[in-house]
Amino acid sequence: MENSEKRVGIEQILVGVVGAGSMGGMHARNLQSRVAGARLAAVADLDTDRAGKIAKGSGSAVFRDAVELIRDDGVEAVVIASPNATHAELTLECLRVGKPVLCEKPLATTAEDALKVVEAEVELGRKLIQLGFMRRFDNQHVAVKEAVASGAIGAPLLFRGWHRNPQVVPSLVTSESIVLDSMIHDLDSVRWLFGREIDEVYTRGISTKPALEGTHDLQLTQMSVGGEFLASVEVYVAAEYGYEVGLEVVCESGTAHVAPFDEAVVRRDAAQYQRIDTNPFDRFQPAFMTEMQQWTGALRSGEHPEGPDAWDGYAALVVAESCIASLGSGSPQSVTVPERPTLYRNEGLGVVR
Repeated sequence: MENSEKRVGIEQILVGVVGAGSMGGMHARNLQSRVAGARLAAVADLDTDRAGKIAKGSGSAVFRDAVELIRDDGVEAVVIASPNATHAELTLECLRVGKPVLCEKPLATTAEDALKVVEAEVELGRKLIQLGFMRRFDNQHVAVKEAVASGAIGAPLLFRGWHRNPQVVPSLVTSESIVLDSMIHDLDSVRWLFGREIDEVYTRGISTKPALEGTHDLQLTQMSVGGEFLASVEVYVAAEYGYEVGLEVVCESGTAHVAPFDEAVVRRDAAQYQRIDTNPFDRFQPAFMTEMQQWTGALRSGEHPEGPDAWDGYAALVVAESCIASLGSGSPQSVTVPERPTLYRNEGLGVVR
């Protein structure tokens, strides 16, 4: 973090975005016009025309090579929103040059590779990595966590979550990728909300569409958490009707859950209608903005960002691999997350009682 450390208290931090697809484009637009104290300094993508369209109007540099962007002196912090298979190596490159990085989930495509990133950060001796688990910045998710943590409805007992997408491209999805790309958000939510590691999973799945034959597009995972709590998560990526993420926590004397849609209810033709989101950018845009604002704000002031870290990315992947193993075996799988290194203690999960 050499460059940003030298410029503590600066008005703007210079951020480079790797990846000009839907996720990278969203982060870039937020940096261009919605996040105070940060400036989009560069965009990298193999498709330089696509990167150029995003960079246009903001004076941002365009790179074809992500490593060149990371090493460029005009970039002080990096957002990685490129394909999953590139995340681990590009994050390691950020560590090599000492630049803070906000890496979209997953941290890697395997827990083994994620652990290599964790070990590299531990060896460096300071935390530079934040993971893009944006639900931790969603007002409704935060409100549920605070309600449970207050103790007003008793100790938590059960987490119930659901995560639905309208459709997927059959050629681009597998049963395993659904766990790594979609369910991993829910696995992090369970860990974050309960303040405990998941210790057992049982995942079952079915194919619901002829075009998705052989792919379990509807998956249900039951979990034991810290030997104290239970959790269940349903992920359905071909639900057709829209995009929806929800959760409820059942406690000893009450429950807390995210609110239903806040769109107007329209009545006509003897029926009642309410709009439903169709993608995560509609549902979680405020969370993405808060995530970016807090991350860049902390870096600008020389503080350490308080968002999910590399250990959270690694632990979620350990659980995800157990879910994939359970899906294949048809039986429950135990989960063993190693002891958290000192660098990551006293932060991250917290404890909900």
